Amino acid sequence: MNLSLRPERPGRRGRLMTAGAVAIAAAALGVVMTNGGSVDRPTPPGGALAEQLDALRGANDLVRATRTEVGHDPALYPTAYGRLEAALSVGHRVDALPAVRADALADLARTDGLDTPAWRAYYVCLALGAAKEPDAVVAADAAQVLERAGIREEAESEALAYLRAPDPGDDPPTSLATRAAFLQTLTCLDRDHEVDRARLDRLAADTARTAEAVPVLNAVDALRAVGVRAQATRALRDAGALLGDADCERLDPLQRAALALLRGQVPERTRACLLPSLRDSDPQTRWMVRRALTSPAHLAEHGQAGPEASRQLPAPRGDIRADGLVDKSPAQLGTLTATYNAARALTAAAQQDRTPAWLKKSLRRLGRDPAIEPSDRILLAMACHRLALACGPQADKGAKEAARLEVPARLNTGNQRSWYGAMAARAEFGLGCPRTSVDLPEERAGTLSPRALRVVVVLADAGCAAQAERLTMGADLAARARKALEDGDLLTASDAVQAALASAQNIPQSLWDAIPRLLERYRDARHPDLYATSPGGAATADGTRAAYYLLA
Repeated sequence: MNLSLRPERPGRRGRLMTAGAVAIAAAALGVVMTNGGSVDRPTPPGGALAEQLDALRGANDLVRATRTEVGHDPALYPTAYGRLEAALSVGHRVDALPAVRADALADLARTDGLDTPAWRAYYVCLALGAAKEPDAVVAADAAQVLERAGIREEAESEALAYLRAPDPGDDPPTSLATRAAFLQTLTCLDRDHEVDRARLDRLAADTARTAEAVPVLNAVDALRAVGVRAQATRALRDAGALLGDADCERLDPLQRAALALLRGQVPERTRACLLPSLRDSDPQTRWMVRRALTSPAHLAEHGQAGPEASRQLPAPRGDIRADGLVDKSPAQLGTLTATYNAARALTAAAQQDRTPAWLKKSLRRLGRDPAIEPSDRILLAMACHRLALACGPQADKGAKEAARLEVPARLNTGNQRSWYGAMAARAEFGLGCPRTSVDLPEERAGTLSPRALRVVVVLADAGCAAQAERLTMGADLAARARKALEDGDLLTASDAVQAALASAQNIPQSLWDAIPRLLERYRDARHPDLYATSPGGAATADGTRAAYYLLA
């Protein structure tokens, strides 16, 4: 999330003249007055926003980040799990899968900006290890690919650092999953001997305490590879009842498959629940499900041999290209981050009472899902809170977890992600300004970078108005907003206006009058009540939210 989180107040465009009395009145009354009357302005667009959100509807009934269809270009994540899935169907025979071309995989590892170097190295290792070649061969190939990509040293350092000192801001399942992945990466690169036994014992202890099956299974596998036995004590506590339950909705397919593998049993009811997920859009889910349905325990229970069982299952969904890579799935999935941006756009446009039925149903379904990732619960709670929806126990739990988030005492480059996330959550739930210090020494006098503007806005939204005003001193934010709109940068323009409002800067009426005209270039050609982040582009959730914050 990268823009203002404040509850929308109608008519903020009229906040014109001097600071103190106007700012206080606007905060207290939620109205905008100048020279004794409201500012006349044409009715802004947005009447069809709720209906046009269908253009951003994902296959999972959440809002997609962009209307642009995801193409058939390769990526690391589907390559890793797509190759693992395909390998299961051919019995891990080395010659049965198209070989990975090292230069093509290195290009992916270098250019994939969605993940950190250590995570990229993890996916490289999974992709190369799918055919179960000797460890020494995989290690040499992985090292060569990462060297070519220019990230080997950084990836190894990141993995070792996290295993030695996990990020205290990560929740327990995320920490466990990350340590397990990074241990597998170091094992793949023949660097696991640099992780001392105390860290491995701590990982094993945390594995026994964790309830979520997927990170537990990954940790058990990673520790087994370095000769440490871990128990899935907490994850298996209710395994019999969960796996025997005929209600397939009670447990996410990925978690169900992992739990079956941990228990070494795939009851008939679980098998029936898992089979449809062999067509799931997520390659990791498909691999885990196929792994469970071809596991030795399951095959023995049904009197089948591995090749026979594989032939009875549908063929893998993802095709491996001639260069050994796998394209991204064409399924267009929404995210909770994009959904939250859409919720903010709806409230800014005063359209929250027209929230699409499909979106409300999806949020409420997630609110009842005990398998929802802990890191998603807070975003779910924020979206539901913004739309004034009662979404169920998981959203309620997310709201409580948001209140317990600790904001770092001082913002720096190392903690900016956790700092911003905690501040955004506090702003959404009105939890007040925390004790935190912010300096922006890299900013030139009188200017603020896009990152600095986001910091200012979230400070103000969380109630830290004095700090926000101090950081904007000497910056002409109205001019910055106009220039950004003219230069094709909608997000920065919206942030600049929010920062100006937060610091009680004067915004000329001429800018308010020009905003609808300046936004015309950003309107989606097919869905004009949705907005792109740059002129002429396809609609995005964050662009739409930014536009309505300017129009509110």
